[in-house]
Amino acid sequence: MWREKALQRLKGSGYKLTPQRLKLIEVLEELGPSHPSLTEVLAKIREDFPTMSFSTLYSNLITLKELKLVELFSLDGETRVELNTEPHINLIGDGRVIDFNDPEIIEMIREKTGRRVKLVNVWVE
Repeated sequence: MWREKALQRLKGSGYKLTPQRLKLIEVLEELGPSHPSLTEVLAKIREDFPTMSFSTLYSNLITLKELKLVELFSLDGETRVELNTEPHINLIGDGRVIDFNDPEIIEMIREKTGRRVKLVNVWVE
């Protein structure tokens, strides 16, 4: 489902669907629920495209971010990819990141801060 949305949005915005970009979309669809690091994404892409550079990956992720298809966040010194662009909470613990959707909590945070909530990271033990 995310893959189709991404392909439509890229095409509709005039971006070419290069083999590397298609592979990135495929890898994000596969790894996305685990909130992969850029290192993990690049390693998976390099299985088929060994010469793909980090800068190519990053520029493509920035394009996907501008198209509101992904969010990027930092965790343990690494940039992670978030496919869920709806306001939500990431529960972080035991080396995992789990999406937690609770509109009431999101609304409470918005009211307390007076700002629109995109993503909240909460570390749990």
